[in-house]
Amino acid sequence: MPPARSLCFALLLAGCAATPTPAPVAAPPHAPAPPPPGLSRILGSGAAGVTALLGPASMERSEGPARQLQFIRPACVLDVFLYPPAAGGAPVVRTAAARRPDGSRIDAGACLALLAPAAPPIVPR
Repeated sequence: MPPARSLCFALLLAGCAATPTPAPVAAPPHAPAPPPPGLSRILGSGAAGVTALLGPASMERSEGPARQLQFIRPACVLDVFLYPPAAGGAPVVRTAAARRPDGSRIDAGACLALLAPAAPPIVPR
């Protein structure tokens, strides 16, 4: 190949290599999964509020900033998970999970209703 053609070819290739590649687009952050239904009575409560409603926890454990309270009862086992708010402060209930004593699944909200039935509605007279 003549030197002039080689130079043109090299410049042409160099121009292609210098083409900027677009930056990858970051995926939007995932929204946290919604809590199981029926947990509104304890969501946002601290450990004291949960134990006031359900009695003493059968088991407590912490892992990093998270805290778990487990309530083992004849009807079901309820695991309540508390995390500190983004602004800091004491951990509050963010979600819960439940199972029956035999290990089969039960909705966490249904388990909470079995462990702490709601007060009957007040009927006006």
